[in-house]
Amino acid sequence: MPVVKESLRREIEGQMKTPRGRVLRATMIAMISDYMSLNAAGCAFYATLALFPAVTMLISLYGMAFDPVTVEPQLAYLKQIMPAAAYQLLSDRVQQLVSNHSGTLSIGLVVSFMIAFWSAASGTKSLIWALNFAYRRKETRGVLHFQALALLMTFGAVLAAVLGVGVLVGLPTAFSALGLSAYSGPLAHVSGIIGLFIFVLGMLMLFYKIGPAPHPDGVGPVLPGALTASILWLLVSALFSFYVSHVASYSAAYGALGAAVGVMMWFWVSAYAILFGAELNAQIDKERRPNRIRAQQRLDRQRALASANQDSDRAG
Repeated sequence: MPVVKESLRREIEGQMKTPRGRVLRATMIAMISDYMSLNAAGCAFYATLALFPAVTMLISLYGMAFDPVTVEPQLAYLKQIMPAAAYQLLSDRVQQLVSNHSGTLSIGLVVSFMIAFWSAASGTKSLIWALNFAYRRKETRGVLHFQALALLMTFGAVLAAVLGVGVLVGLPTAFSALGLSAYSGPLAHVSGIIGLFIFVLGMLMLFYKIGPAPHPDGVGPVLPGALTASILWLLVSALFSFYVSHVASYSAAYGALGAAVGVMMWFWVSAYAILFGAELNAQIDKERRPNRIRAQQRLDRQRALASANQDSDRAG
């Protein structure tokens, strides 16, 4: 048995010395630091404050092009990954909004654009600062540039969510037109889960691409971290929902604030998943940087040699 344990220990140590092992080890060390926990907590706090203004803006935008009542059934996809109390809090707010008439929604659109932009963008700005920390970047963009980027990312996320809900609403009709009406329910459900995953993956790739401050070496890879963070987010959200529903009871500990605390904790684990993806991208880029520098140096030497040969041919 000791021989087996020693062999296993050596194998694990050998794996940790490979490039992949070094990346994973550095990522895990960074993620258990107090700074990363504080960054995730800050993102969760601002995201909680921005939740209802962002939902108001989403429903208002959706109500201009579609029947706002159709947004309610699409909440079922979030019900599978959100804590029950947090989902009920969000569902009640959506029901309150969609019960208004279309005229009220149009007025609400103007008001929510002024309030929700600044409130919801606060969550985006905290995420950008956290991404800068994960990528070891110093913010060099001006105040106006930074604010405009946060507003653009917020509006893009809300608009993408509006379009995504619109597509989900139209899926049963599309399946019926294709002669699949008997399977429209299961197909719509599976398509909704896949669509949610693709939406999160696309948003994370965009955030990792344009969120961190510019750097002379570029952004580096974004797909590995975005894919890992998307899968991790779905897993930790489902596990957290199970934990809150079957083990912990925030209502017993926090009373009327239990739902709000559940929302904030869900945002906290979600922020951890997002920052894990950013840290993974940063460590992969760090591991690849020496090879990239050497490749660039070889390319520069080849270009210099080709230029010298051209000058020599012209001189001859």
